[in-house]
Amino acid sequence: MRWSRKAGQGDFVEARLSGALTVSGSAPGWLLYNGYQSWDRAGCASLPNGTGTSGRPDAQSWWTAGITDDFGAGLAAAAEPGGDAITRFESAGSEFSVIWSDGTGDHPKVLLQGREPGAWVSPTVNVAGVPDVRGQLAAMARGGLPATPVRGWVSWYHFGPFVTRDDVVEHSRLLAEGTFSQLGYRLIQLDDGWQQAYGEWTPNTKFPGGIRSLAEEVESRGQCLGIWTAPFLVSAAAEIAEQAPTEWFVTDPATGERLIEERHRVFGPMFALDASQSGVQEYLKDLYAGMYEAGVRFFKADFLYAGAYAGSRALAAGLNAIKEGTRDAYLLASGAPLLPIVGVAHGCRVGPDTATPLMDFEAWKPSPTVFSDEVLDVGRNLAARHFLKGWFQLDADVALVGGNLSLPQGRQLVTLAALAGGPFLASDDLTRLSPERLELLTNPEVLGLAGEGTAVPDWEPNAHDLPPVHWRHGDVLALFNWSAEDIEVEVRAPGARGARDLWARTEMRGFRDGSRLGVPANGVRLLRLDSG
Repeated sequence: MRWSRKAGQGDFVEARLSGALTVSGSAPGWLLYNGYQSWDRAGCASLPNGTGTSGRPDAQSWWTAGITDDFGAGLAAAAEPGGDAITRFESAGSEFSVIWSDGTGDHPKVLLQGREPGAWVSPTVNVAGVPDVRGQLAAMARGGLPATPVRGWVSWYHFGPFVTRDDVVEHSRLLAEGTFSQLGYRLIQLDDGWQQAYGEWTPNTKFPGGIRSLAEEVESRGQCLGIWTAPFLVSAAAEIAEQAPTEWFVTDPATGERLIEERHRVFGPMFALDASQSGVQEYLKDLYAGMYEAGVRFFKADFLYAGAYAGSRALAAGLNAIKEGTRDAYLLASGAPLLPIVGVAHGCRVGPDTATPLMDFEAWKPSPTVFSDEVLDVGRNLAARHFLKGWFQLDADVALVGGNLSLPQGRQLVTLAALAGGPFLASDDLTRLSPERLELLTNPEVLGLAGEGTAVPDWEPNAHDLPPVHWRHGDVLALFNWSAEDIEVEVRAPGARGARDLWARTEMRGFRDGSRLGVPANGVRLLRLDSG
């Protein structure tokens, strides 16, 4: 084992264990890489001719790693929950390394004091050479909490921070009436925009009557209220930023001042709480307990990576305090370092945001907007992290169908949300959707797949790190087209003697293994196979 020292000091901040690795008698061909937190990219990177990946941010892997040949056989490695460090993997030529560190970014924490007696024990890492690396990683990913998957609506992607109480109540009513009332949309999740400020988690003037009255109104329709929070972030404008003790906040070692969170600098200074402090732990527990007592039964905790600025132990302490406060409510993690939330959160976001809520200030109407390859990125991350279903329910993000999405893209997102196996949440202004887009959210045959388990993509590695075309769950087969052109797919469906097209809701009696089906640009076909 090799150690790295903190610059100019004798303290050890990183431990590295390395060894030679061959797969099928040659250098490995593919790295199944995982990102550090929810939104970070995950995928399958080629390792042509054994060239190294050390230092390539898209090829290093956190928490889990797979090194395979072209057939998916090779080495599976996964850290176990617990421990006081971050586990990272690297492959460089024939060398495979496990690296342990703590803290994040430019502010590493000390693993072992160099000038004092002591010992450091690494977190456990399970390693196995197997013919099916992804299957082995699924077997290694254990320790998650049981929970019933939720279905409902979230305010963020259409209304963004402009959401009002009237918007929420209107959607509660709509989902309790007509077609929607029979489809299980029971969660109404209020997202960012309800609070006074980050760190000041009391309703602003757009929510007269407060959280309790909103929860009671939602409950009167047989629904439950969910709330978004960012527990470890504090705006400089929040009262707690002025009133809390200095030691409650993470300090920037370079300046000795409070650390300013870089991702949110555009919104004004944002500080990070240090949950290693007992006062912060009590604050977090009481914060969530208060919302639970007000009737909230679903909590989305966002930007959880900020809790790790104070180190792994601080993050764990903060998460446990949050869990104590939320009691038996569903806890969904986002922006979260993946392994530390295992056994604490019921579900976890496993990919980037699907869209951005933008306001048309002339019309004063918000709308979800996609700028680039967000839908593709959502698919890539879900495919690359499907085997983490034993750690938590997988939240691929929302079933978004409006905004500037094409109809096929909306169909892709609904399909991904259904096949992820975790929360299934609409997020459009449902009152403004066209009938053909509303149909994407009311198709009972597709909705019947939501919450029924996680689909497994076929092993289809490629040089462009695109998600697979074929995805399977039981007798259900999805065929995705990740390109901007229509394609024809020769379908792999051994034993099939027909199929039903779940989106078209029609029978395909001549369908067989090897049938060729057209899939529209940025679209998906969703089939239930008949083997009789």
